[in-house]
Amino acid sequence: MKSSDEKKSLMSYLPDLGSMLVAILVAMAMWYLVSVRDRLEAQVEINVDYYDIPANLVVTDGLVSKIQVRLKGPETLLRSIPRERLVQAINLSGIKKGVTVVPLASEGLGPAFRAFDVVDIQPPRIVVKADTLMERNVPLRTIVDSPLRGGALTVENVSVSPATSILRGPEEVISRITSLPLTIVLDPKAAGTTVEQNVTLDTPSLVTANPTTVRVRYTITSGRTIVSRRCPIVVIGDNSHQYNTSPREMNLMVEVPEALAKNTQYLKQLEITVLPPDMEIGESKKVRARLKLPDGMTVLNPTDEEITVTRGKKSN
Repeated sequence: MKSSDEKKSLMSYLPDLGSMLVAILVAMAMWYLVSVRDRLEAQVEINVDYYDIPANLVVTDGLVSKIQVRLKGPETLLRSIPRERLVQAINLSGIKKGVTVVPLASEGLGPAFRAFDVVDIQPPRIVVKADTLMERNVPLRTIVDSPLRGGALTVENVSVSPATSILRGPEEVISRITSLPLTIVLDPKAAGTTVEQNVTLDTPSLVTANPTTVRVRYTITSGRTIVSRRCPIVVIGDNSHQYNTSPREMNLMVEVPEALAKNTQYLKQLEITVLPPDMEIGESKKVRARLKLPDGMTVLNPTDEEITVTRGKKSN
């Protein structure tokens, strides 16, 4: 028979054994709830990042920004996925020049998805197209773009600094480029002056330029002159024929490129309009005139004069 001391010692372990048993039962219940009960399927959208692209290659096509993954697992875990922060990194170190098929296997989804069964991945693979990365130093070819036609603006002494740019991109694209067009958009209001401006180079897709901007200097040799224009005031809006204006026309002093000073079609593009407010028959109100100017024209005299608009009787 056990002594009284041994019995007391045994009894002292019983509360600890009871606690352990409760803990085991709770753990089994949690395992059941998480792993067995209420297993669901859900589809999640995952953003895709790429890394370890070989330094001598440039990817020209085939990359996707997102993939769709169908998962099966415990409801509680599926609902706890932070979907707005799901990102999958894909290793592209094995791609070659040309076409490489990169499978999107469930094993590569990372530790965040190990608690789930991956039912499907769409797309199941990506077809990556790559080309050799090439650099080439090419001259810049200036193209003068003027909003005015008919040779109204002439340009001389065009200089570009630097005169060349180093292009970097796919070999198939770079090898066909012998020069890079540099478009200079003329400002008609700068006629007769020398202009200096920074111009950003426009390169084909996947091609970068170094430097990205160049300094351009040129002289617009066409001068500007002042002409006087007497323009009728036009009422716009619904039932415009019911309204009269006072005065009926305005005299404006405008500055235009010399080559367009006698161009009737160009000068007629100057318009003065008024939009009458809601008015009763016979009522008059003052409104401000609106000017519509063609490119290259500047108004010299103030045009903030208010026009009196009167609504007449309805026409039969």
